[in-house]
Amino acid sequence: MKNTQKKLKAKHFRYLSKKNIKNPMIYIRDFFQQQTDIINWQKDINLFVTTGAYPAMSTGGYPENGYNCHQMIKQMEIAYVIFKQCGLPKHKNPLTLFDTRKDYFNYSYGPEFTCNNKKSPYDLIRKFFSYQPLQKWYKTMDGLMEQLTLKRSIGDEHFGDKIVVIREFLIRLAYALYYIYEHGGITIPLPPYVHMESRKPREEAESNNESLDDPHDIRDEEKMSEINSTKLETENKAQI
Repeated sequence: MKNTQKKLKAKHFRYLSKKNIKNPMIYIRDFFQQQTDIINWQKDINLFVTTGAYPAMSTGGYPENGYNCHQMIKQMEIAYVIFKQCGLPKHKNPLTLFDTRKDYFNYSYGPEFTCNNKKSPYDLIRKFFSYQPLQKWYKTMDGLMEQLTLKRSIGDEHFGDKIVVIREFLIRLAYALYYIYEHGGITIPLPPYVHMESRKPREEAESNNESLDDPHDIRDEEKMSEINSTKLETENKAQI
């Protein structure tokens, strides 16, 4: 059967590079190692959504607003790459906050986002894109940024009660990527007959601009042989 799945390319996204699409861990590691930590990032998300949803509380033209919006959108795109590349199924009830009572307590006393008492970026990411697709998330972020920047509402009850859901999903997505960073990857439930093979060696080689299977060009050897022959002939003439 022919595989008709559309290959993800940089042109399909606003901010992702080809390198990030090939290996989302490059961005995830850089963000949580070099940019910020999860607690401060959660605060930034909360402030952005609050001031974007209610223009009277807007922080105006602070450059941090643009940076935070950019990073949130980029993280949506990173999560979307994971969502598609890993073939994650959509969730039937994405607004279900907790699967078990233990998950509730983990959230209350953590906060820790778990599914059946385990940290599950798999579950968080698929719920995020089950609530609304990437294109609608773009529109959501654009609306928040516009209201925050202009300090006025772009429509009566533009977000309404949904703003609570939006904020929760954005924070949960941030934690999903953080859990992937902590674990060094994402664990996906698979059928027992599926065997996994890591592509890490090849990806590391490609990230260092190396090729594992460079074609051997016989013309290079022929050229080198010709140079050596000419050199040897010149030396012999000099000796005569």
